Amino acid sequence: MVVAIEGIITKKEPTFIIIKCASGLSYGVFISLFCSAKIHSQEKYELFITQIIKEDSNKFYGFLDKDEQKMFEMLLKVNGVGANTAMAVCSSLDVNSFYKALSLNDESALKKVPGIGAKSAKRIILELADAKNKLENVSDDKSEALAALISLGFKQDKILSVLASCQATSTSELIKEALKKLG
Repeated sequence: MVVAIEGIITKKEPTFIIIKCASGLSYGVFISLFCSAKIHSQEKYELFITQIIKEDSNKFYGFLDKDEQKMFEMLLKVNGVGANTAMAVCSSLDVNSFYKALSLNDESALKKVPGIGAKSAKRIILELADAKNKLENVSDDKSEALAALISLGFKQDKILSVLASCQATSTSELIKEALKKLG
């Protein structure tokens, strides 16, 4: 799994870049319009990466801002929202506007995003409102353990209930304890 890429931007389009690493490898990375506005060709950057592997593709989605990456990954968990739609949201709403729309149940803000209609906006608000409320009560260590366990394929609701009963305080110990209970 690739978590970050550092290199020089050799090609830049509005939502896609090619970044050449010191090793000589070049990677194609999809980015949001907000990220694109901060990036300049022929300069060195480190991007946080969300890698999506499917049967017929292996794509990288890059972020300068960790919060934008979390927003993207939250959106991917919503039924009917794929990577293209999630990236469209990241390109249309900054992180603060997105969370404000969620907290205010503001469907109109989400409907301004290309590809999102009334039904999708309602689904995003409904599914992410629960996740946001649950995650606000989770410590940093538990948040990191949650992310690790989700990446292993466990369901978020089940992980949250197990983490609530865990006694460990460090991330690695929380993961070990949770894995025993989830197994």
